Amino acid sequence: MFSKVKVTYFLAKVSAVVVLLVAASATARADVVTYYSGDLRTNGNVLDCGAGCTLGASNTDGDYAQWAAVTYNFTVTTATTIQAITYSYGGGTSLTGALVAPGGLEPYLSLFDGSGNFLTSSYGSSCPAGAGTIGGNCFDVGLDTGSTVAPGTYTIALSAFENMSYAENLGTPYMLADGFTGLGNLGDGESLAYGFDVILANEAPPATTPEPASGVLLVTGLLSAAIRFKNRNQSPRKETSL
Repeated sequence: MFSKVKVTYFLAKVSAVVVLLVAASATARADVVTYYSGDLRTNGNVLDCGAGCTLGASNTDGDYAQWAAVTYNFTVTTATTIQAITYSYGGGTSLTGALVAPGGLEPYLSLFDGSGNFLTSSYGSSCPAGAGTIGGNCFDVGLDTGSTVAPGTYTIALSAFENMSYAENLGTPYMLADGFTGLGNLGDGESLAYGFDVILANEAPPATTPEPASGVLLVTGLLSAAIRFKNRNQSPRKETSL
C-alpha cells in the first residue's frame, strides 16, 4: 500500500498537471482564417448605381463590376492584425484548403470598423503570396492593417477594381453607408466570381462550450481516485486497550 507521503506526492503531481492542461486549453490561440466566395451578381449587397438606380436582373455583368460590392461582418475578440488575400483573378488555394478557379474579377478590398469608418484598403497592393497568375499577370490583391486593431466588429468589402468607397475616396465625414464611387470595371474574359481569405493573427477561436479534453478528464479521474484513496487511508484508527 502507498504511504501517506507517497499519496501526498502523487496528489501534488496530478494537481500540477491538471492546472497546466486547463491553462493551456484556456489560452490556446492561433491564426483564424475565414474563406469567403461567391459572385457579385448573386451575392452583392451594395447595389446602388447612382441617383434612383438599383442594380437588377436587367443589368449587365459590366454594370455590376462598375457599381456593386459585397460586404461581410466579423468579430475580433482580442487585439490582432487583420489581413486578407484574394484569389479572384488568377485562382489558387485558400489557406482553408478550398480550391479557387481562375478567371474571376480583378478585385478590390476595403476594411471598415463597426461604425462604418474607413480603415484601409488594398490600394497599391502587390501580388499576394498564394495568388495565381494568368499569362504572367497577377491582379489579385492583399490587405493588411499593419498594426493591431482593438476587439470589436469589422466589415470587409469586396468590389471590382477600382470601385472604392466614398469613405476612402472623399474621406471624413463619408462612411461605408454612403456607398461606392462606381469606378469598377470588368476585363475581357473575366467573370464576377470572387474568393478571398480573412486572417486574424493569433486570435482566440470562436467562443464555444466544448466537452472537456480527454487528457483533462483522465487526469481529473486520477485525481478523484487519489483523493478517495487518501481519505480512506487517513480514517481515524480505533484505540485498542491492553
